[in-house]
Amino acid sequence: MKIEVCGCCIEEVVRGDLRSTLENLEDDRKRRKSKAGGTAIFDLDRERDLEILDEHIAAMKLVLRYYGET
Repeated sequence: MKIEVCGCCIEEVVRGDLRSTLENLEDDRKRRKSKAGGTAIFDLDRERDLEILDEHIAAMKLVLRYYGET
């Protein structure tokens, strides 16, 4: 069985997944920045981890802009 999906449907799925990933990264950043320290995501050094999280958040926002998100 073959299912054909239009391009706009695929883009909406991609946008939804990117939005979800962005929300997760932002939540991870909030937890990492808290006094409790959160869990290391990319690096054990807290400051470096926050820098990398910021880079990934900025990149995700850029990709979302490409897909028409503001």
